[in-house]
Formats: sequence, C-alpha cells, structure tokens
Amino acid sequence: MSLVKIQKVLEINNLVNESLYQHNLDFSKFYTKYKILAIYYPQNYINKIVFDEDENTHEKEEINLSESLIEQQINLAKIHGIFGYGIVYNLNNSIKFNEEIFNIFSNDNMNNFSFFIILKLNQNYNQQNPPLLNINKTNEENKISIFFDNFRKYFLSKNYIKFRGKPLLGIFHCSFRRQLIKYIRYYEKSIYIISIFFEKTNFEYLNLANSFVEFPSQNIGLEKYLSKEYIYNYYYPNLITNNKAYSKNINNFFVVNGCRPEKFYIIFKEYLNLTKAENDSFLLFNAWNDYQENSYLEPNKKMGFAYLNYLSKAIFNIENYNFYHLETLKNKCKIAIQVHIFYEDLIEEIINKTNNIPVKFDLLITITSTKIYNSLEYYIKQFSKANKFEILIVENKGRDILPFLSQIKGKFKNYKYLCHIHTKKSHTAPQIGLLWRNYLFKNLLGSDKIISEILYDFEKNRKLGFIFPETFYRILKHFYNLTNGTRKWISFLFSKLFPNYEIGEPLNFPAGNMFWARINAIYQIFTYDFGEYFPKENDQINDTIMHGIERIWLYLVKFNKFSYKTIFKFF
Repeated sequence: MSLVKIQKVLEINNLVNESLYQHNLDFSKFYTKYKILAIYYPQNYINKIVFDEDENTHEKEEINLSESLIEQQINLAKIHGIFGYGIVYNLNNSIKFNEEIFNIFSNDNMNNFSFFIILKLNQNYNQQNPPLLNINKTNEENKISIFFDNFRKYFLSKNYIKFRGKPLLGIFHCSFRRQLIKYIRYYEKSIYIISIFFEKTNFEYLNLANSFVEFPSQNIGLEKYLSKEYIYNYYYPNLITNNKAYSKNINNFFVVNGCRPEKFYIIFKEYLNLTKAENDSFLLFNAWNDYQENSYLEPNKKMGFAYLNYLSKAIFNIENYNFYHLETLKNKCKIAIQVHIFYEDLIEEIINKTNNIPVKFDLLITITSTKIYNSLEYYIKQFSKANKFEILIVENKGRDILPFLSQIKGKFKNYKYLCHIHTKKSHTAPQIGLLWRNYLFKNLLGSDKIISEILYDFEKNRKLGFIFPETFYRILKHFYNLTNGTRKWISFLFSKLFPNYEIGEPLNFPAGNMFWARINAIYQIFTYDFGEYFPKENDQINDTIMHGIERIWLYLVKFNKFSYKTIFKFF
C-alpha cells in the first residue's frame, strides 16, 4: 500500500490593502488657486443611497434628497477644497423634483456654494444617424423650452457659476443630437456652453459649444481581471478647454484603470502639475456620486473618507509620506542592487539611478560582453556611490533571469533587501519599450524619496515581502496572455522547490521582471540550480523557464507567509 501525497493549492491573495478606512480630515484652513468642480447626480439619492454623518457610511434607504442632506454634502465638499457642483439635470425627470433640488442650491444662504447645471437627455435613436428635425417642435425641443422657461431663474442666483460673464451650462454631448444643441444656442444666447463627453467626439459637436471637457474612455475590456486586483474606481479630471488645445492634446491622455486612494493621489497631483491652470480656470471632476459607473468621491462604507482626503492633499500640495530616517539601514549595508546590463548605452543611466539610494548598498552587475568590462569598471569607480561592487561576465543565456540567479545564489544570506533591474528594450516596439523601461526605473529607483518610501514600507511592515510597479498600461492587453507552455513551467518550478504543493491560478506578477524584495520572502529560488533548463537565446517571446520564473515570485512570497504591494508613479 503506497501513501498518497497530499497536494496543497497555493493561491495568490496576499496583496497589501492600502485602502484602509479613513476618517474625515479638515482642510478648510488651506487655500488653492484651482476651482474644483465635481459632477453631482441628485437622482442617485432617490430610493438608493444616503450618507449618514454619524456612521460615515452609504446605506440604502427610501428617502427624498433633503436640504439637510445637501447641506452636509456641501459642507463636506467645501472643507476638502471643492469649489462647486455641476448638477446633472435629466430632462426626462419630473420638473418638480428638479426644482426642489435647484431651489436648495440656489438658496443664497446655502453656505455660498457654487453650482451650475449639466443637461442630460436619454435618447433611443441611433446617435450616429440622427433623424432630421421636423418643422414643428420635437418632444426634445419642448423639454428644452420648458427647461429654460422654468429654470432660467436659477442663472440669476449669486451661487450660480458664471464664466466670462455668462451663466455656465453643461451638456452631455452623447445624449443630444447636434440639431438640439443648435436649438439650445438659438433659444438662449446669453449662456456659456461646455460640451462634456466620455470619448473622442466629432468636431462638429465642439463647434457648437464654447468649450468642452473630455473624460477618456473608461472601458478597455479588462474589468473581469482588474476587479480582482484593484479597487475599481475611475477618476478623470479635466480643464475646460478650447478646440485648439484639444486638437493638440487629444492623443496624450493617460487612461488609468483601477485607482486606489494612494494611486489616485499620485495621478491627480501630477495632473495638477501638468495643467498649469490659471486662477480663473475650472477643473471638472468625474464625479461626486456616480455610483452606476463606480466613480465617486463621496465617503462610503469600505473606504471612508480616503478619496476625499487624498483629493485634498493633491489640491493643497500636501506631502503624503512621513519620511522614515532608515537609521538601521544606514549603519550596515543590508541592500543589494542586482543589475543585468546587456545594452552598454544604458550604463550611465543605471549608475545615476542607483545613486538615488539614500543608504548603503552593494552594486552587483552581470554583463555578457568582455568589451564593456573596463569602461564599466572605470565608470563605477568614478561615479557610483555603491558601498562595494562586483562585475560578473556571463553567457548570453536566460535573459536577465539566469544571470540574476547565478550572481545572487551565493550571496543572498548577506542581505536583507534586494532590488533587481535590467536594461530592458523592445525591438518589436522600441517606443513602448523605452516608455516601459523608464516607467519601471522611475517606480523602483526614480529618486531618493521614492526609494525611501519603499524601504520605509519594508521596515515598518515586517510581513511585507515584495514590492513592484503596477503593470505598465501600454501592455495591459497582453498581461493575461498565459500560455499552456508557460503555465507548465510555473508548475515545474514550484514542484522542484516545494514538492508537496501545487499552485493555483496566477493572478499577478511583476511584468518586466524588475522589483524590490525582502530576501526571506523569495530565498528558495536561489537554493536550487535551474541552469540546465535555460535555453539558448533565440528571441523567444513565451513558453520558457524565464517566463515561468517571472510569474513565480508572488507564490514564493505567499509560501513564506509574506505579503506583496504594488506601487505606481506617473511617468
């Protein structure tokens, strides 16, 4: 009778959750030149959700949107630096409901909080081939006429936002035919129209408006994957701009999927630096409470006030990190930086990046050509801040991975933390390869501040074992293409290291194979000699042991009972 080996399935589910519930912070003493506007959907509160100030939660209740609730929301928005709301008025809703809402906001005693109206009209016809206008008024035109007859009075409120002396009126362009926008312009000439759209639009629409705002497309087809790994929210701010600026920048949007609070802070702060907004500029934000699209700043049960707090820190340029002095790492060298240099032209950049490390470190380098040894050694001696260095000449085999394993194998016990990078390029898509490498380098070694944050995270959280950049957005569509050949290599590797375990479905890995790690979280990979399994270099794009090792790191981290964290720096 033979004993049956018990197989245990190891799943990756140990991502550090940075999105801890946060309590409200008061930023009312700070000042900003930015006029932040948030899109506000009053209809989302009817029979749906209400914010409870005592419990700090969203709860489903059957209520009407009351003045007291709106006053809470206004006070909350104001202390977080929000200048006003763009209130969505759906022309298909009842006039009575909309009047109740705008009566509250136009009340001059309502905390002097600014607002403007954004028109929305649900349509059933094909937007690309709209019917011609009839001679008589259409039903949609009647609704527009009724709107102006009943709601023009709100333009006179001192709380109503005026832009260049005219009342501001937003239009969701996707819900209006071009003829209807022409009708709005004909019916009410003394307004400033901004067209709001969520995708690239026809310039014929833009010519009908004074200015416009675009929010990049939210759907890139990866929801079923991203929802497993990221907090699934979108935030797209944009300056109200004109056609000339739009035509120049239309292809430069950076679309971000999955936006945890800390990442949101980084993106928004960088965005504010790029906008160079003038004092009279408005920045429209999507959204205060768009629950249908998972886009909201308002506090909720899971996140608390995290997004509002991070929004305010970005608006008021408040540093998010309290720097750790890292004294224990300064006294003794416990950090190894392993670099595989294949491309000689990147030597200077590599040395400059490693010089950002604010504590002692050893620099371990592998190269495949004897030609660059002398020049590399000279450059390191002249310019590197490394505590000590080693240059190892290796065979051009196993990409960056076999050289990395070979050099660290006999040294890993000497260090506490390890960073691995290499001179990544892409011959098939050189521009994407350049952007990808710069993105990885910046996230891992971009500045002494960035590195201090990484080391601080390791030092304060003893169970944190692995840190790597979020997957570069230009390769997301390839990220989940796991072939059966690569899957077999992952299983093979794990069977050699841990015979009594089998792995579960791979969920995440450091695409590009650059990262920081705690040695104790991954040390087993350095104890087994996999050298005989590495093929000779032949420009393989998949199904090799290199691709298996690239995807195995987080299983090692999980097996050793550590957690991992993804980081993001705008590039």
